[in-house]
Amino acid sequence: MHIAIVGLGTSGNGVLKAFLDYKQAHPNTDFTIHIYDIANHLGHGFPYQEDTHSLIMNSYARNISLDPENPNGFVEWLTVHYPEHADPNHYVPRPIFGQYMKDFMKDYMKDDSITVINQLVQDIRVLDKAGYEQGENKQATYQFQLQTADDIWQDTVYQAVFLNIGHPPYADHYHLRGHHGYIHNPYPVSETLGQLNPEDKIGIIGSGLTALDAMRYLQNKYEGQLAHSISFYTRSTPFKTARQDYYDGPIHMTFSYEWIDEMSAKGNGYISLETILKAFFADMKANDVDVKAVIDRFGLGSLSEIRHEVMGYDRELQIIQQYASTITKYLPHLYMKMPGLDREKYIHEYMDTFEYFRNQMTKEALLDILNWYDEGRITFKDQLVDIKPSSQSGFDIYYKNGAVSHADILINAAGMESNLFRASDQDILIRNLVNREIISPTPYGDVLISWPQGQSMSRRFGTFDNLFFTGRWIKNTLYGNNNALMNFTFGQDIVKQFLDRQQQ
Repeated sequence: MHIAIVGLGTSGNGVLKAFLDYKQAHPNTDFTIHIYDIANHLGHGFPYQEDTHSLIMNSYARNISLDPENPNGFVEWLTVHYPEHADPNHYVPRPIFGQYMKDFMKDYMKDDSITVINQLVQDIRVLDKAGYEQGENKQATYQFQLQTADDIWQDTVYQAVFLNIGHPPYADHYHLRGHHGYIHNPYPVSETLGQLNPEDKIGIIGSGLTALDAMRYLQNKYEGQLAHSISFYTRSTPFKTARQDYYDGPIHMTFSYEWIDEMSAKGNGYISLETILKAFFADMKANDVDVKAVIDRFGLGSLSEIRHEVMGYDRELQIIQQYASTITKYLPHLYMKMPGLDREKYIHEYMDTFEYFRNQMTKEALLDILNWYDEGRITFKDQLVDIKPSSQSGFDIYYKNGAVSHADILINAAGMESNLFRASDQDILIRNLVNREIISPTPYGDVLISWPQGQSMSRRFGTFDNLFFTGRWIKNTLYGNNNALMNFTFGQDIVKQFLDRQQQ
């Protein structure tokens, strides 16, 4: 069997590990595995590439071991390679996690069934068993041919393809791509932001984790050189909650895989949102947490709230944050067990609040931001309405109250473009897959897959038995997957299910 793994980041490594674990357990298995990825992303992917160590994970080191039999594996690796970071309750630089992942997989990469092709894939053809290209549903098992970025169609025909192409491109909300002074994708920050003119007025669009990465790099790189404060431009209050210190007391949690199976069986495969909420609020009561009071105290993301979170201690916030982190591994199962209308209700009435507390920011980063703000090195400009290139140079920023400000350099940190059709302008592979209707969108614009198999579902071809999607492109199915361990595990799970089906 010829297998293509397109992208070798967290999900791709999970896919590779599962195939080679199976091969080791079944020595007569005949796999040929081709891995497609560019050299500077191979083995760790885009988020964990080599870059400045000011880019911090937002998960504790204790929670991201890739070895299921040794939950302390990452901390033990840090003890040897980076002892200064070997604290289970520490937030580790993202490039270090990338090194750990490559080191964890290094023996797998030596397997003689693997060939690495340092190219991006830009197109895929659907073939029948005889090797003829197909453009309609034949209700058959298909094969695939891949075209690389050098416009060459590869000779190998693949019986299974795993698309682990990582993050969608960055969103261009204000149509600024191509304009001088606009930095659309800030990574790697040491390259894209390392040669700016500190005399220029610099601004950052957004205030999420990417924005914090950019700001921390700029303030450290150009310390004492900046002629102006650097501005965050946002539509509303800037931040999510500051992650509290690790809570080592007991936390009551109803949710488990066993509970999900039990409730699903009672509901003929469904679990209502009402059932989930009832369990959640019962847990909060058992943990002596007043959810409404926590939202009232910390639900805005304002500077005053962040200052209180960083400088003080709040037991209820600490428990809610840790609960939200712990429940992450169950989120896709709960999300996909909900009836469709319940899921819509969750999205519109509950998701923003839950994600606000789940996607926390590190105290270390926010403390830097507050200190620089107090020193006048940072300004916050909210109520953003529009940004336009200036007729002279740079950019004019428009606000709800009618005010206008100016920036010479704008760094985009406004999130990913997860709508397939809009992303097609930036990603040639997505454009070709959309155009060939090999992939189809969910109601939310990302890639539609079968759950939990991970198979691409196409309006033209039906559900592919042997074409798979992982990563942030399936975030509205694999809900909560801005999480390295979840993506690594999902890559393994879909391979195991695929191989099980081959034995039937």
